Amino acid sequence: MSDMLSSAAALGLDAEPLFMPFTPLDDTTMPFTPADPIPLPARFARIKEALIAGRELEVAASWNRLLSELRTEIASIAAKGPNAIPVLDFNSINDPAALADFTSSLRTRGAGIVRGVISPSEADQWTRETETYLGTNPEMRCCPTRDPHLFGVYWTPAQIKGRAHPNVIATQRLAMRLWHSDDPSALVSTNAPVAYADRLRIQLGGDMDDSSFSRNAHVEGGSAERWEPDGYGGRGGTYARIWEGRWEEYDPWESGARLRVTSDLYNNAGTCSMFRMFQGWLSLSEMREGEQSLMLCPMLKLSTAYFLLRPFFSPIVPAEMCASAESYLAPENWVLDPQQTSILHGALPSYTQEINPFLHPHLNLPLSMVTVPRLGRGDYILWHPDLIYAIDRPPTVTSALDPSALSFMPPPETPSTIMFIPACPLTQTNALYLARQRKAFLLGHPSPDFGGDRGERGHLGRPGVQDVNEAGGEDGLRAMGLLPFEEDGEDGGVMRMANGILFPDGY
Repeated sequence: MSDMLSSAAALGLDAEPLFMPFTPLDDTTMPFTPADPIPLPARFARIKEALIAGRELEVAASWNRLLSELRTEIASIAAKGPNAIPVLDFNSINDPAALADFTSSLRTRGAGIVRGVISPSEADQWTRETETYLGTNPEMRCCPTRDPHLFGVYWTPAQIKGRAHPNVIATQRLAMRLWHSDDPSALVSTNAPVAYADRLRIQLGGDMDDSSFSRNAHVEGGSAERWEPDGYGGRGGTYARIWEGRWEEYDPWESGARLRVTSDLYNNAGTCSMFRMFQGWLSLSEMREGEQSLMLCPMLKLSTAYFLLRPFFSPIVPAEMCASAESYLAPENWVLDPQQTSILHGALPSYTQEINPFLHPHLNLPLSMVTVPRLGRGDYILWHPDLIYAIDRPPTVTSALDPSALSFMPPPETPSTIMFIPACPLTQTNALYLARQRKAFLLGHPSPDFGGDRGERGHLGRPGVQDVNEAGGEDGLRAMGLLPFEEDGEDGGVMRMANGILFPDGY
């Protein structure tokens, strides 16, 4: 243990530069209006044709089944509202009945909240420590991104404690148990969560100065890559059942195919290099329901199948010529394109996959996007990486034929602080990234995916390895790549692989 509590120099990092140059992160929002479907290079038409070749009839039939199921499910979600998102108290994680109900809903909805993962008093203390850290180091107050509430800091005391906290790691293990691999030789372990250093989000009460922030619903983890053979594997990859016209058999919780995914073929500035089984928010503030918070589309399988199949179909009669939204959306008004175009609705290389009511009308986003339930201090919300989500008063339309009818959520009355803490398994890709991230942590550089920020090397109060140890013990150290993984048990193979990457001199 004492060897792992050494300085950066002991790991050969003393030759790194004192700071990294500061450049603003690229804007990853779409450079066009929401209603514009943009043609891509002709090869994307060929990619689409290859995905469904020989399965055209099956795909067309599956589309009709999907539209029917969407109508039923959206009505159910609209009736439930925020209650569609399952909730579990952390103190009940060992209650078999409560846990079974929660995981069953989490599997269907793709999102869930675990309350009380950290105590309110801890959350308050971390908030004060964050204010002190930012106040002492004001030059790093805000990160110039499309979200004006993001702060380009990665190593604040609260972030270090949050990633290493035993309850956070226990919650990540609990959630990641939903995942499985059809390949028994797949090198993936959900028993050894690893930390991904993301940014901090702080919004002042009543803050309305966010006109530059894109409020569109979106899906992370690439955009055009989901259709490309070099991305998510094409016809034999992650979404194979959907391309075969059997979306009902698609399993969003199968991890084996995702280990081979390249989710960023075009250097998207907003892409996460780790394989995240869940995205996550750990709230340090009280966030009342409907207060400029997180919105989700809690129908994981259906929404994924829809936005993937949407580019293959077109309406016979366009919206502006239909007498009603119902006639426009009717299954008989939509047909499989006899010759595929290069359009991937809402997807452009190097940009986030956008979802909006114009390009994805059957999702009925005003009804299917729900505000998450109230988040208390210390609550942890997790959602599947393919789930559609939006932050900050996303625009909604009341009708597919009336795109000017927009409505917005109000801003919070009091400041809110959120830490982005996803749940990431141990894999080869994640171990390789963890080695780079460990170096950044020890040197006070930005997390590797956010290398344009200034860094925190000279920041007063920046935590070190000992702080990780005090916050999370051995599990916390392992999550940060600071202590070797134990190689016993069923996950021994992936542990040995990770140790060889992280500690090459010892393994």
